[in-house]
Amino acid sequence: MSFDLFPELLCRREFLGWDRPLLPGVVRHFIDQAGENGRLDLGDWIFVLPTAQSMLRFGRLLQSAADAQGFDYVAPRITTSGDLAEHLYQPEKPIAIEFEQTLAWARVLRHRDADSLRPLLPVLPESEAIGPWLELAGTLRRLTADLAAHDVGFEDVVAVADSDTEQARWELLQELFELYLGELATAGRSDPHQQRRRAIKRKTIRSGRAIALVGTSDLNPSVAKVIANVERDVVAFIAAPQEKQACFDWLGCLKPDAFADFQLPLIDDHLVPAADIADQATAVSEAVTQFATRYQPSEIAVGVTDDSHVAATEMQLDGCGFPTYRHVGWTVASTAVGRLLSLTATVVARPTWRSLAALVRHGDVHRFLHAQLNTTQRDTAPQDYLVPLDQMLANHLPVRLADPLPPAALKHYPAAEQLRCTVLAWLSPLVPEHLSDGPRATKPIADWCESLLQWLDSIYTGVETADASRPERRLTVEAVAKVRDLLTRFTQLSRHLDAPVTAASALEMIASRLADLRVGQDQDADDIQIHGWLDLALDDSPAMVVVGFNHPFVPSAVTSDPFLPGSLRSRLGIADNERRYARDLYATQLLLSTRRDIRLIVGKRSADAAPTPPSRLLAASSPPDVARRIRMLLAGTRDKVNIAHRWDSDRQTTELPIPEFHPDACPVKTMSVTAFKAYLECPYRFYLRHVLNLKPVDDLARELAANQFGDLVHGAVEHFGESAEKDEADEKRIFESLRHHLHQYAADQYGDHAESAVRLQVRQAERRLHFVAAEQAQRIQQGWRIHATEASVEESKGASITVDGKKMGLRGRFDRIDRNVQTGQWAILDYKTHGHKPEKKHLRKNRDTGQFEWIDLQLPLYRMMVPFLGIEAPPQEVQLGYFNVSDKAEETKINIAEFGEPLMDQAKDLIHQCVRRIFACDFAPSEQGVMYDDYEMILQTGVASRMLAGAAIAEGDNDQ
Repeated sequence: MSFDLFPELLCRREFLGWDRPLLPGVVRHFIDQAGENGRLDLGDWIFVLPTAQSMLRFGRLLQSAADAQGFDYVAPRITTSGDLAEHLYQPEKPIAIEFEQTLAWARVLRHRDADSLRPLLPVLPESEAIGPWLELAGTLRRLTADLAAHDVGFEDVVAVADSDTEQARWELLQELFELYLGELATAGRSDPHQQRRRAIKRKTIRSGRAIALVGTSDLNPSVAKVIANVERDVVAFIAAPQEKQACFDWLGCLKPDAFADFQLPLIDDHLVPAADIADQATAVSEAVTQFATRYQPSEIAVGVTDDSHVAATEMQLDGCGFPTYRHVGWTVASTAVGRLLSLTATVVARPTWRSLAALVRHGDVHRFLHAQLNTTQRDTAPQDYLVPLDQMLANHLPVRLADPLPPAALKHYPAAEQLRCTVLAWLSPLVPEHLSDGPRATKPIADWCESLLQWLDSIYTGVETADASRPERRLTVEAVAKVRDLLTRFTQLSRHLDAPVTAASALEMIASRLADLRVGQDQDADDIQIHGWLDLALDDSPAMVVVGFNHPFVPSAVTSDPFLPGSLRSRLGIADNERRYARDLYATQLLLSTRRDIRLIVGKRSADAAPTPPSRLLAASSPPDVARRIRMLLAGTRDKVNIAHRWDSDRQTTELPIPEFHPDACPVKTMSVTAFKAYLECPYRFYLRHVLNLKPVDDLARELAANQFGDLVHGAVEHFGESAEKDEADEKRIFESLRHHLHQYAADQYGDHAESAVRLQVRQAERRLHFVAAEQAQRIQQGWRIHATEASVEESKGASITVDGKKMGLRGRFDRIDRNVQTGQWAILDYKTHGHKPEKKHLRKNRDTGQFEWIDLQLPLYRMMVPFLGIEAPPQEVQLGYFNVSDKAEETKINIAEFGEPLMDQAKDLIHQCVRRIFACDFAPSEQGVMYDDYEMILQTGVASRMLAGAAIAEGDNDQ
């Protein structure tokens, strides 16, 4: 009898209904067969399940049932449908791993004449760059696997191609495929799909055990064909009633056409409308809160249709006091080890100070380097390198690690240079000996993987024993093991297929493959389980919440395939969109029919804010039901459920306290001129900056900040004021001197290799100095001469203010002091890189009184310090003002302040008031906002309040 004519004779189908979960039903089936002999011997069986999670769950259910019955239990082999075929035949040669298959395709493509590949790709990668070739090779490997899964070959596609261009492309692919197989054969490897075909053709498919297919309703044709050639019992356990047998083929796989008009047993209460991803997570927590009154947390499952739902759902449930366990796990790329490899790949490919700063911030790297750098400093306290590194980056903006640091950076931040040397020594197995733009060393990928294994051990040696008992480090421990396993496998790459690459390329290849590896945490008994969509159909939890019941997540679709568009798939009979629709419709049927309590969260927007219409599966109902439900979901209203958060949603601020200061004695003994302005703005922020020395550092800047640009101009004019040319009257010579001092200052601070924006800003400063030269020439003609630059006063020279019998020391530096040789007049000038007059920067009009009030006390304080500067003139006769260095010629000039004595008296009183309050330890935060606030995270004026506002909206406190 021919099995081709009667395939149903190959497999016995067992329909267990869909009113109960399938996995417990299959377990009961075998327990009942065991009878009363006290033994459950399944050693002669292979159980095949669709996913790894369902495989693990089925194994646990078998063990638990056997233990409950007191049976002697012999476990079966349990595998997934994707791994089954390779258990049933012996390949003629070792099967190439996926990366070796990709390398074989790349080898074929790179050795092919470029013109002959034009039908495949109009624009080809550069011949020297292996990365793009590997990307193209990976695409062809996936195309080969896609076709093979449907039992289709390249020659089959050629036969249905409907244009000369399309036919030429597939004929070329068929030719390349034959060459690819030849490369594998030369390397002593074989293609898995080709080996399956040969095993079927030569009738070498064997199984020493009976095969049970459990819930494998979506077997691909390739695996089905392998099973058809097994000469052992095959049983398919199907989650459907007997009367639905026409919806399934002989192996229990879905017939897509049978589900075209299928209607789901949906009711309106199953559907829950939600808005964005945060609101969807809130809807999950509301449903879980309701279910938790009737079920234990371990009896509630949460399903996510897309990975983007996982983090938001986890965070929301954790905030409500529900611990979770994600079966989907984490990609190794998202773990500490994955990030380390990614950051290292960036440093090796682009050795810049920025990439180094990102690497040394990695927690494991920081601990490793901190120990390395402090090993030789036994006589001093351990120092952290991050602060000097950040300060050096912020103040000097270097770019490439290969370039020498500017002199000022080496002088002030030697720790940064030491860090650079230490990191490069640590990375020496991977980075070129000399960091330059020249050729990089290449060697086979397998050799790089050997080096990577040794390098990885330098930082993770002993991690298995040291961190295995620490819950927060278990993901790292498992990820290290996965990475080591991957690297070890890659060290065994076929030498014929391997390719010489740079260390950067090797690292990028390894890092890109970590997204395919996953690690998981330990599961606790009370955890709410989070499953991916494909695992939900066989889940046996009595209560379930599915988030993201939307298009394009359910059903997913094959779109924009460059080689297999929808029309070609239809001609080949591999219409995956219809098959996936049937698969997800059937899965939804199981979700609805096997449990009493279920909620399907239908959101309006995805995590990236893209609109997400309701799933097409909602159309599997009567037209009136569909119309009503769509209107309900578009309205977006739902009954709110009170959920208990770990924070109090009624509060308008966070519960994190703002640090308080209660000094026993005044901590301020001396004040600078600029500190008074800070105290006027906010005493609390004054304390943070001027007492605790907490100052922001922007190590991400790619250009000079406003204050740094001011320092650049100050540096030029200051050095000019100290030079022999300071009394020069010729505008051109003044400018040449200013330009010389500008570039000298820039070279000292930023060197010759700073960010390109810095070099542009130096040119902008040079343009301003043209205007300064013109103003300075006029100043000389008026009889003014530079008497001193950067003159200073300090407490040690007697500079102080006495208030209520107590002295507050003063310190300050004066940009410039001029004296008129004709009149004897004195002037104190402050360089400003803006065009505003002193009155605008020092005073503002009170809206209530209409009177001017002081917001900056710089120039009044300058007058108070005149006696300590050696100026032989009454303070009130000394001119005070700005030398404005603007980007406009008309604004670049000297502006003398005209405050008037009544205002100056007010300033003096205000200065005394500030000192008096500081002596009284008055550092309470100001109620008024600060325009440029460096401390909003400490005072919780920005980020925290916005987070709470978002949480309030998510909890339904906002009716919109």
